[in-house]
Amino acid sequence: MNKTGVISPELLEQFRDPDWGSDRLQQISLFKAFDPDILRDIYKLGEVQSIRKASHAVIEGEPSRGLYLILHGSLSVYKNDPITGDSHRLATMEEGDSFGELSLFDDAPRSATVMADIFSYVFYLDAERFERFLAQAGAHIMALFYKTCAISMSEKFRTLNSEYITSQQLLWKYALRKDRKSDKASSS
Repeated sequence: MNKTGVISPELLEQFRDPDWGSDRLQQISLFKAFDPDILRDIYKLGEVQSIRKASHAVIEGEPSRGLYLILHGSLSVYKNDPITGDSHRLATMEEGDSFGELSLFDDAPRSATVMADIFSYVFYLDAERFERFLAQAGAHIMALFYKTCAISMSEKFRTLNSEYITSQQLLWKYALRKDRKSDKASSS
């Protein structure tokens, strides 16, 4: 990509190549169990989209019906504080990262806003098209997908549990340390 945000025609053509796309989909935990032929078919279902710097890919609270895979660029995740209305950056994602996976399962609104830090390209997979693909692909492919989803979600759940426990331990240590300092100050 050059300084003006224009990507080379060669790289853009690469984004459209189903073989290249199947390799990228293989990196997403939800698709790891699929063979390259199925992944090529899935990649053909989606579309490559460009997102200008400071433009939204998704907005918190909007309807949610598709998965995104970052092909090139950088996007940040923001969450709105319901009390103050302030927006807080939670994470930065780059090439190979994905978001919106849960929209393949439910119609819940987007849980966060995702905005491009620089001119970026993403692969978008519409949930309805993917659901039709699964229905036509047969019971084995559908079962494989949902099993992979269950494994992926359990891994994420375990990671979140571990992070939560660690954060609670740190908070308690901080609170106890602060309490001891307060006791020392009041006894002096």
